[in-house]
Amino acid sequence: MQYVAVKGQANVISAFGAAAVFSIAGIIRGTYPFGDASRNTNDLGQQFIPMAAHLRDIVHGQANGDLIFNWQSGFGAPFFGDFMAYVGSTLSWIAWIVPRDKIDLALFLVATAAMAIGAGAMTAYLRRLRPAGPTWIAIAAGISYGAGAWAVDDGAYMTLWLSGMVAFPVLCLLCEWILTKRTITSAIVAPIVVALLWTSHFYTVYMATIGAAVVALARLLTADESWKWRITGGIRCALAVVLGIGLTAPLLIPTFALVGASTPSPDVEFRQLDTQNFLSRLLAGTEGVGFSPSFAVGTLMLLLALSFPFNGRIGVRQRVVWTGAVVATVVSMQVTFTHEAWHGFDTPNGSSYRQAFVIGGMLVILGWMSVSAGLRSPVAVIAPIVLVGGLYVWTWDGRFVTTTTRIAVPVLIGVALLAWLFTRERAPGWLRSTAVAVLVGAVLVEGAASAVAIDAARVKVLSASSYWGADHTLARELVQSIDDWPEHRTSPGRVTSDNDPMLIGGQGPAYYTSTIPLSTSEALIAFGFGYSSYGRATTDPQNPVVDAVFAMHGRLVRDADDVPPRLTRNDEVGPLVAVRPLKPWVSREPGPWGVQETAIGADVYAIPKLSADKSSVARVGTRRERLIITPPPGGTSPAPARLVARCAPGAEVYLWTPDLVGEVLIDGVWKPVLTELTKRPGIYTGAEMRRAGTADRTGTVTIDLRVTKPTRIPTTAVACLNRARLTQAIQALKPPASVELGGHSMQVRLNQGPAATVTLGVLKVDGWHCTIDGKRARLYDHTGLLAVRTPANSSEVDCAYLPPRLRLGLAAGAASLLGLLALAGGLAFLRRRKLVGQ
Repeated sequence: MQYVAVKGQANVISAFGAAAVFSIAGIIRGTYPFGDASRNTNDLGQQFIPMAAHLRDIVHGQANGDLIFNWQSGFGAPFFGDFMAYVGSTLSWIAWIVPRDKIDLALFLVATAAMAIGAGAMTAYLRRLRPAGPTWIAIAAGISYGAGAWAVDDGAYMTLWLSGMVAFPVLCLLCEWILTKRTITSAIVAPIVVALLWTSHFYTVYMATIGAAVVALARLLTADESWKWRITGGIRCALAVVLGIGLTAPLLIPTFALVGASTPSPDVEFRQLDTQNFLSRLLAGTEGVGFSPSFAVGTLMLLLALSFPFNGRIGVRQRVVWTGAVVATVVSMQVTFTHEAWHGFDTPNGSSYRQAFVIGGMLVILGWMSVSAGLRSPVAVIAPIVLVGGLYVWTWDGRFVTTTTRIAVPVLIGVALLAWLFTRERAPGWLRSTAVAVLVGAVLVEGAASAVAIDAARVKVLSASSYWGADHTLARELVQSIDDWPEHRTSPGRVTSDNDPMLIGGQGPAYYTSTIPLSTSEALIAFGFGYSSYGRATTDPQNPVVDAVFAMHGRLVRDADDVPPRLTRNDEVGPLVAVRPLKPWVSREPGPWGVQETAIGADVYAIPKLSADKSSVARVGTRRERLIITPPPGGTSPAPARLVARCAPGAEVYLWTPDLVGEVLIDGVWKPVLTELTKRPGIYTGAEMRRAGTADRTGTVTIDLRVTKPTRIPTTAVACLNRARLTQAIQALKPPASVELGGHSMQVRLNQGPAATVTLGVLKVDGWHCTIDGKRARLYDHTGLLAVRTPANSSEVDCAYLPPRLRLGLAAGAASLLGLLALAGGLAFLRRRKLVGQ
């Protein structure tokens, strides 16, 4: 009875085991929530956590915006694509119930739950695929998959990627259910589950679907059934997947449209990894996030998987087909065309082997099929030990091999071999139980040790932002103290991430996402914003003209990294919605100076001529309206250069050097602009405009630079701001009678008057639709802002944002739903007809 109970609870035990492995690794490493070390590596802290906080605010009615549009980031941006790419998991509800200041804990719980569900689903699939077999091996297999290298190396800090890891065994399980239980229930439920999976994270679930298709094909080719059974079963599986994906069309089609309109990254040519380092990732404890595939599912499952081709208790056809399927899938990761197919024909800029979890799952499946058939032949035991031992020796000094690998692999080989010897039929019961317990314990220890080694190696390469603390709480309180949206915006500055408007609050210009519209990136960069990640992340220039245009009346600033943020207030800003002359004034100044002047509607800058001071050590030349600053050969590094210009005495001086690799002296402090690392090919980073000081009493402007390599800056890099003219320009921007904002809409009531251009205080992106007094209005782009031209005596402008191609998505989803209902009806009719015939 005890054995039956354990067998029935195998899925649950597997789930808890995977969660325990991940948690124990965190305890050992002392990472949050078990210690003070942050686990918010890269995109976890920069994107996933801020967006989860924003989603929580939406659910609790505390956000500026809804699931469709986000008023808080990038001066207004679509949230639909971000929801699908970063927080659309079916586990996101965890973030809704956790206190907001524990949002980091919520993402840890989401990751842990996903690993647990993945482990339990894999165990469930294995036991349905081959019911006969050691339950404890099925449990160990599930744990090895759910807390495998891919989950803790790639998925743990890219939380929604874990949805693909969960989807792979679930899709395999659904297809197996359809094949063996050809009922109306399976035909209806399976597409609904597929739809839930695809909405969780379409990107990695797409990869999981490819992997599940390979597994299903191998299953059909090796089934001891008629061809009719195989063909009809295959069609049923395919139909369930197609209908399930179709049900998600209202979400997927608009998302694909948003992704297509997002800021692209440069084309990347896939470079396959050398075979030695590629295969080394099969070994437990190896680490190479972003550079190599995280295949490893533990030494035990690797040994069992490699025993499959040599196991004579399995038919030749099964061994050939299944082994061929796995080998072909592994090879496909190294071939350019199939590599691109795995990634939707869009080669990623980092983590080129994001589909590696599929290989890990396939290894677990092979290992289970081998052990469930029985491992009695010495060849099936010795051959995998020789292969793993050979790989171990070959990759001993490999790039991704850690000390944990060198210790754990031989230990697990020895434990596994002893367990095989002690669990043979003639061994006493107590000895077999002890051997099983020791082996399962060794699997858990190896899994936790591997996770520790992976995290320790990863933090040496990738940085981590801080989890929620006193600075965050203070920043949020400061922002909320003057937040009067929608009359004005309040920027939280940058406390932790490029997405602090979502994490901290307010309505700042900062925004970092892979789905940022290209038009948004271009508009912000044109205003003088800095950028990184090819323009997917923007940096606030903290410029008074920009603040005036976008109604930014408050901002948090840091005087140094080790001091708390403080609030600065500026009441001299324009209204969020501005009524301008029908034909707005257009500046003739170059670069961002002209864009800002056109946006504010007045000539507020003086652009002086820059020249090199004789005291410059670096050589300064001019070429095509750019100053070329070059360190002297063999000279000191960094080489100083001094540029001079003349402005009105006391004028504020602003500097725009988007490509300057070096430092600038501001208020007596050398401040870095860009480093050589950020400007190397493939990074595509630009520096933001910045305040550089004040012209002295004679009107002299001095710009001191230090450069380490040849660099270029525009001859128009310096501008002097006339504050009086800026004040006049702000006063000329007339507010409307009232402004009301909805989640993704804006209603503006106008004071009757002459024809005018109304700028709506949000960047223009595809998806906006406006009416003037109920009649469809043509939309205009005013320096990136959404604008409409109103006839004389107009009274109301109503605008709403809807994701592009939403109607097409709704139509496709409705068609899929009708198809599902028709399928259910047809199957019910055939079943009833069959019963009547009997």
